[in-house]
Amino acid sequence: MDAQIAMYYRQHRLDRYVPPALIEYFKIHRYDKGVAICEVGQPIEWLWFLVEGRAKVFMPMENARQLLLCFYHPLQMFGDLEIFEEDPRAMTMIETLTPCVCLGLKREFVIAHLASDPVFLRQLCLSLGRKLGRVNRNSAINLLHPVENRMASYILGTATRDSGEKPVFSGNLTQIADFLGTSFRHVHRTMQGLCAQGFLAKQGTRYTILNEPELQKRAVGIFVQPGGDEE
Repeated sequence: MDAQIAMYYRQHRLDRYVPPALIEYFKIHRYDKGVAICEVGQPIEWLWFLVEGRAKVFMPMENARQLLLCFYHPLQMFGDLEIFEEDPRAMTMIETLTPCVCLGLKREFVIAHLASDPVFLRQLCLSLGRKLGRVNRNSAINLLHPVENRMASYILGTATRDSGEKPVFSGNLTQIADFLGTSFRHVHRTMQGLCAQGFLAKQGTRYTILNEPELQKRAVGIFVQPGGDEE
């Protein structure tokens, strides 16, 4: 048995999903920062569990823009939306924000050994239910919340955090405007406002987060996808 797989299995209580007798079927997948774990239309061959790192989930649109859906953090299952389709293909794009580690189970194994397991199916339903709740919540957010709230959440979700240092945010504001479904001008004006309020300090193309608690109040949990460790 792989020692690291066993460690992640215990740490995230994956026995809630897969019995210990089947732990040997997990494979470990490592991804560098900025890597696409899956892309829209890509065949789904694995059921993944994110056990380390952070990733963003977004939907590329036909007009070449992209809409941010949420951020993933451990423990998060994905591939669950598509895995029982006859021709499973990714419905969203998942890109790493930090180096990430996933444990994966082959789709064929899941169908053969877990598709009739009530313990696994309960967790699968919980995962799908959270995602449905997130879709409903984000639809309301995009209609009712100001850009400042969405921008605060994006900053907190993508900031780089080094031990002993204040978090630092950087990003292409044009692309971020696409993610948030707004204009570059509106995003730029919002960033200026957050700096004027003392929440951020601009240094070249980077922003240092000076007042994270206040920024968190404005983010109000937007784009956070609940993980399986919350039970």
